[in-house]
Amino acid sequence: MTDQGLLERVRAELSHWGRRNWTFQDVGDHWNRTEDYDSINEETYSYFRRFTDGYQLSDLQEDGVVLDFCSRTGNGSAYFYLKGKIRASYCADVSFRMGEICRQRLDQAGLERYLWLPVFQYTLPFRSSSFDSILCFETVEHFPQPERLVAELGRVARPGAQLVLTTPNVLWEPVHALAAILRLHHSEGPHRFVGRRRLRRMVREAGFSIDREETTVLVPGGPSWLVRWGEWVEERTRRTLMPLLGLRRILIGTKR
Repeated sequence: MTDQGLLERVRAELSHWGRRNWTFQDVGDHWNRTEDYDSINEETYSYFRRFTDGYQLSDLQEDGVVLDFCSRTGNGSAYFYLKGKIRASYCADVSFRMGEICRQRLDQAGLERYLWLPVFQYTLPFRSSSFDSILCFETVEHFPQPERLVAELGRVARPGAQLVLTTPNVLWEPVHALAAILRLHHSEGPHRFVGRRRLRRMVREAGFSIDREETTVLVPGGPSWLVRWGEWVEERTRRTLMPLLGLRRILIGTKR
C-alpha cells in the first residue's frame, strides 16, 4: 500500500525547491505549523552549534542592544544574554506562534529588556544605526530576496556593530529535504539555500567587512561516537574539507 503521507511530504519538498517567489507570510505560516520545532532540535546536535560556534567566532560588544532577526523560539537571544552580550534584544520574526514561545523563553532566562515584533516586509521598523550587534541564524535562505534582507540589516547596524550570520551549505539541500520526507527532522518550508560567493557579496554590499568565516558541522547527529568522529575530522580539516562539505557557513562581519 502506498504511504500517502510520504507522497505528500515528497510533493511538499519538491514544491519548496521549485518556487521562484514566496512571501514573508508564507514563511510565517510554515513556522506556525511546525509544532515540534524545539522538541526536534533539542535532540539535534547541529542545532545549538549555530549559537555556540557563533559565540566562539564572534566578539560581540558586552551588554549591547541586539537585533535577533527571525528569532524563532528565542534560543539565540537567551544564549547570548546568558553570555553577557545582550542588554536589550529586539526579536523580529514572521511567526506569531514562535513569538509566544520566544517571549516565554526570554522571561525564563531573566532577560527583562526585550521586545518581540512581527515583520512582514524587507523594510524593518527601526531607525538607521540602531543596533550594537545583529544575530541572523539560519534565516537568509528563507527569503526570496536575501540581498534586500541583508542590506536592511546593514542599514540598522551601527558603525562598528558586529553581524553573526549563519546559513546552510547549498550541498546540504538534498539532505534537509530527505530528512523532512523521512520525518527525521522538520521541513525547512519555503527557502532557497544561498551559495558562498553570493553570500559573501551580499554581506559586503550591505556595508560589512568579513572578519571571519567558518564552515562547521560535518556530522549533524547520530550516535555519540559518530558525532565525536565528525568533530575530530572537522578540527583537522577546517581549511580543506570543511569549506566544501560542512553543513553550516558562519560569517562574522563588522559594519564599516
